[in-house]
Order: sequence, then structure tokens, then C-alpha cells
Amino acid sequence: MKTIEQIFYTILLSVCLQLAFTHPISAQKKIKIDEQLKANSQSFTVKRKGIRAIGRYKFGPFKIISGKQGWVKVRSKSPFFGDHTSIKSSSKQSFVFANKIGDTCIANIRITENIETDDGNWFSRTLLNWSDTEVKKGEGVFETDFSFSRDTVPWRLTVIYPIYAEAQNGDIKRDTITKFRGALTSTNTIIEIKKVTIREDGKKRSWLNPILGYELWQGSKSLAAIQVMPANRMHVWIRDDLDSSLKFILASSMSALLVHTL
Repeated sequence: MKTIEQIFYTILLSVCLQLAFTHPISAQKKIKIDEQLKANSQSFTVKRKGIRAIGRYKFGPFKIISGKQGWVKVRSKSPFFGDHTSIKSSSKQSFVFANKIGDTCIANIRITENIETDDGNWFSRTLLNWSDTEVKKGEGVFETDFSFSRDTVPWRLTVIYPIYAEAQNGDIKRDTITKFRGALTSTNTIIEIKKVTIREDGKKRSWLNPILGYELWQGSKSLAAIQVMPANRMHVWIRDDLDSSLKFILASSMSALLVHTL
């Protein structure tokens, strides 16, 4: 059974697709990204093959070669939730990602909604720097564990975001308290994920111009960005001066964001 959020985003995607094809001029617009990133990268157009739940996305030398419901078995486990966390709904997906030189990545995704916790777990203490330790009811968490064929260091993408939830009286309401926060992390690295809702021309996202994307920052340096909406104008930017292994890690994380647009 689909969750309320999944139904909402399915409707939103359908509307955005119609708007994108109905308004071709506005559909050409792109998100506003850091000028240094723009000057030191090329824009890859994202293509999707198939209509499966996990699309076989492809951009530049990177692509998802397979995907499924459920996880692929790997050695690492996610440490984000404490022992006192109550998970009321959760779904699991996975995909295999590759580049043209034979590097591969296994990505295990967990999408969790309606969380309540009464302990100061690693997620709230370290990643989000919250002043309290309670994950408020109604928030959603999207996390992906990455296992790379040429890198023994595990990486994780974790995002917390507001969702539409059903109130006690049956009304469907959006969580207006939670703010989007996310990070791509390894043992010694934190790359912040920021939502982008501004177009190149400075205009904000609207129903007629459903521009939406994410930019990945390490300190004051923008490393990469992805435009996930509208669905027929998706783009990826990755800095040219990064080493190949980091490019592959960033590309893998942006594929996860494509699989689950937040």
C-alpha cells in the first residue's frame, strides 16, 4: 500500500510532467547553482530508461544498471537510529550503479516516516545539531548506504524532510516545522546537501516553473548539483577538478536523490 507521501509525489510528478511539456519555454530553465561550480563543470543531461519503481537513470559516464525493492546484502549496517526509536512505516529499495571503466556501487535505501525517539542518537546529535533530541512526529528520513567496489570506506546519504501526514481528525496536513537537512558522510568527511528552489534568472519555484534541485557543499566549496524537476529536464553538474573516486561517490549519491525526489 502506498503511503500518503508517495501518493502526493506521484500526483505532483504527473502534474509537473504535464506542465513541462505544455510550457516548453519555462521547462528550459535550470536551477541556480554556485558560479564556481558552473564555471568548472559541464552539465550532464539525465535520461531515464524504463518505467520501473527504480528507473535506470543515466548521465555522462554514469548509470544505474539495476534496481529492485528490498536490499542487496552487504557487510556494513546503518548506525543512525538509536535503540529507542519507533519506526511506524518504512520501505526498502536498492540499486547498482556503475561508470564506464567498471567501477560499481551498491546502494541500499531506507525511507522511513512518522518517527518518534526519546534518546539522543547519533543522527540528531552529530548530523543535525538539534537543540533537543526528539525527532518530531511527521518527519521523514531518507537514508542510503553505499558500498563501492574500489573503496572500502562506507558512505551514507541521510536526509530529513517534512512530509504530509494524517492528523488525528483525519485531515492531511504538511509538517511545517521540519526543515530540509541532509548530508553525505564517511568516517572523516561531511558533505552538506542543500535544497535549491531558485532558477537561474532568480525567480522562485512555482507550479508553472517546477524547478527543484540539490547542491552538495564541502565547507564553502560547491562540489556538485542535480536538478530533479521538471522530470523531463533533469541535469547533473560535477566539478571537473575532483578526483575520479570522489566524482563516482557524488554521482552515486545524486542517483539516490533521483530515485527518491524529496
